[in-house]
Amino acid sequence: MMMNGALTRLLYEMDGMGEEGFWERMKAKLYHMQKKDPPRREWHVLFMGSTNRPDVLDPALLRPGRFDQVIKVERPDRVGRLAIVEGYLSKIKYDPKQVDAHAIVADTPHATPAQIMAAITKDSVRRAVFEGRSFVIQADIDQSIQEQMVGMENPIQDMDPLQLQQVAYHEAGHAIVQHYVLADQRISRVSIVRRSSGILGYMLPVDTDEIYAQPLRRIVGGIMVSLAGHIAVKIFLGEFWTGASGDYNSARTRFRLLALHGFFGPPVSELFRDVEELRFSDERVELVWHQLEDQVQQMLISHADEMEALVDALLEKKDLTNEQLLAILGKNSLQLAQDEGIELESVLEQLGINPSGLAYQRRAAAEQEHKSVSDKDQAAAKPKKKSKRTKK
Repeated sequence: MMMNGALTRLLYEMDGMGEEGFWERMKAKLYHMQKKDPPRREWHVLFMGSTNRPDVLDPALLRPGRFDQVIKVERPDRVGRLAIVEGYLSKIKYDPKQVDAHAIVADTPHATPAQIMAAITKDSVRRAVFEGRSFVIQADIDQSIQEQMVGMENPIQDMDPLQLQQVAYHEAGHAIVQHYVLADQRISRVSIVRRSSGILGYMLPVDTDEIYAQPLRRIVGGIMVSLAGHIAVKIFLGEFWTGASGDYNSARTRFRLLALHGFFGPPVSELFRDVEELRFSDERVELVWHQLEDQVQQMLISHADEMEALVDALLEKKDLTNEQLLAILGKNSLQLAQDEGIELESVLEQLGINPSGLAYQRRAAAEQEHKSVSDKDQAAAKPKKKSKRTKK
């Protein structure tokens, strides 16, 4: 944060850049004595600055003629991350046959360049050295990405079996609902190994495509995933356990987002206040919450066999990759559609196009009309058969 005296001095210097200096004034006098016009300046001053705290900048800095053009640097998209990943890979020793840059990009949606840099040039190298290798492999980078997202591994060596089982059911519940409700995402990893961030386990989904705008139903799906862990423990162990406070905070945040985007219709109670103070006293919110809990419960019960298989695998291996998860659950609806060769305009097509929407209806009507015209054209082009007459 800039002190008042330093800010005043900076603004004074910036505003004074257009004034003539001593030598410029002397030169101008010489030109006037010779009855000539002084030459125009051949230089310009461009002020540039950067900050990661634009919220604390003094408004005086952003007035016209100062730092009046603001360029916000967003997190890199898929193309930008690929260039960043390849750039940092060039700075370390790695096995090209065992490192896939595109796989790294797929596992790091919305990651910052700093996170990618740390995962590749620091954490993965550390893991390789500890393993006694002079080069990095894909597993080193994969684990390093997990460290950046959820913290370093900090396993409990002698964890009580029932407590470990509870964590497995909790994470398996998240994974089951995630797999079937949010098919546009890929589950990168499911783990019941404690991390340095304090969590006892986690299920990490990643977007298959970069998501910048989404249907509200997708937010509802995220709420179902958040509730699934706690509900799974209740169903399979018979009672609620601790460990769901973060999930419920996530669900509340998503409910606030739904309210702000008009999901509940007119503004719900307390919506006129600060979002952080929004309370869920509106009966419409509570009704939807209970409905989603019921849907999650029915889904987990209907997939009980897969739940048990997933829990057994977690208790055995402690950590499951996407390939190991799919071996148990099979492919989701999006993956099956892709295997069948169905062309999808977007990974959100199953969530974001509702048959009741006017655009969908108009497109369907146009396709039906085109099909009818084609059928008529084919019928008209078909040669007519000559009727055979019998001779008398």
